[in-house]
Amino acid sequence: MSTTQKQVVYLASGWFSPDQDDQLTRLEKVFDDRSSYIDLRSPRRIFVCKPDASQDVQEDVFRGNVKHIEEADIVLVNTSYRDIGTIFEAGVAFQAGRSIVYFCEGLPPGANFNLMLARSGVKVCTSIEQLTDYLDRCNEHGELIVEMYDDNIE
Repeated sequence: MSTTQKQVVYLASGWFSPDQDDQLTRLEKVFDDRSSYIDLRSPRRIFVCKPDASQDVQEDVFRGNVKHIEEADIVLVNTSYRDIGTIFEAGVAFQAGRSIVYFCEGLPPGANFNLMLARSGVKVCTSIEQLTDYLDRCNEHGELIVEMYDDNIE
């Protein structure tokens, strides 16, 4: 993370159930609390596509989200609820060469994490506390710290 300019973070996460919505709100707060060095791009704050939206609106939302991913410095991918759209966004981020931090709240030590995700990310955080610690250490260090996942994979 550069200390001279804010890092753009795209927050890939579902919010389609009460539990997902609550978790996303907590994640947004983590980044909002670090607004002095992070510029958060959370899709639900930018683009919301109603289920009955026209094809044109759906295309605009899709292209807009892809553009925000491609322009981000970091993409935080919340895998806690295995939302398929979020996993797609991880693939877009990887293909675009963005740094990916995975968030999988509650993943116990020693639990399996997907190989493709583990190898594509620079960090896997399993709690809000671990994420805040990681972001603060990166800010203090002046750049993104790479801490590859080294536990069990599936």
